[in-house]
Amino acid sequence: MENKLEQRIDLLDGQGCITNPGYAVKMLYNYNKENIKAHPFALKEWDFYQIYIGNYVLKMTIGNISYIANFSAELFNVVTKESYSFSRMKPLPLKSIELPNDPERPSLICVKGKDYAMSFEVGETHRHLKLIARDGKIGDIAVDIVLNNDVNNEKMVIATPFEKKTKFYLNCKENYFGGKGTIQFGQRRVELDENSTAVLDWGRGVWPFSQEWFWGNGSAVIKGGNFGFNIGWGFGDLKYASENVFFWNGKSYKLGRLHTEVDPADYMKPWKFSDEDGKFKFVMTPIYDKVTDTKIAFIQMYCHQLFGYYDGFVILPDGEKIIITKLLAFCEHAKNKW
Repeated sequence: MENKLEQRIDLLDGQGCITNPGYAVKMLYNYNKENIKAHPFALKEWDFYQIYIGNYVLKMTIGNISYIANFSAELFNVVTKESYSFSRMKPLPLKSIELPNDPERPSLICVKGKDYAMSFEVGETHRHLKLIARDGKIGDIAVDIVLNNDVNNEKMVIATPFEKKTKFYLNCKENYFGGKGTIQFGQRRVELDENSTAVLDWGRGVWPFSQEWFWGNGSAVIKGGNFGFNIGWGFGDLKYASENVFFWNGKSYKLGRLHTEVDPADYMKPWKFSDEDGKFKFVMTPIYDKVTDTKIAFIQMYCHQLFGYYDGFVILPDGEKIIITKLLAFCEHAKNKW
């Protein structure tokens, strides 16, 4: 039932509907947003990176949801719960902040204010993330990171429709392995190493004001190569494709629907995941529930992002079983209005 795209096409037709809903392992959708049929305030676009450095996690976002833009960085330790955050917002940015139409092609996003400068640069062999800022409580903030960027690396790309045909979601998630750089929040300094990993969440779309979803992702450098996965459900019409996939040494292996065991009444219980074909089976033991509960005017962001250790296995098409133990990764449950 999974509809795989094999050649490049326009995302939207003349009526603003997705021409061919489905998934791809490269960005084969031409994001022709001139065909969007929606109010200017309805468009949502963002580039989000989450980077693992030992027990530390760094999040960086440049996002524009038309009526407000957000530029943020957050560093926290999933074991000690030590946490630092920086965020600036710009009301009514509309088209003054242009985000790239393709996550793979070279690009540069720069945003500046009186006390900060932030940029994401995509090159042929690297992704360069920078932030220079001054915070009254934290002090000086400096992030300068270069992630390894292999152009042959396969991705999770999905074009998801909604009940209303002119609403859509174009998403690319890619896992990265290794990099260099430093992160400084006041007196706290963290350095990347060869075992550091990252995920890019690149999103563009128009969708209902209220949404709910589950999303999980993780990666690690293990014996034999580079492993990663992406899972998700609950958002949009997923009958054409799911975003469930695992990665091994740069190749993407599609998964179908997942059987999941999650208790929203107690997020710290083990989370269990298994695909319908027996190629993916994991248990996540949570160690940290990072809760977001933000309300600004009519906007609300509520999320339980559970970080924990994944234990399980995947099976390659040739039958080889890859055992994964104590992989630090996350899965979240979000209910947002924005």
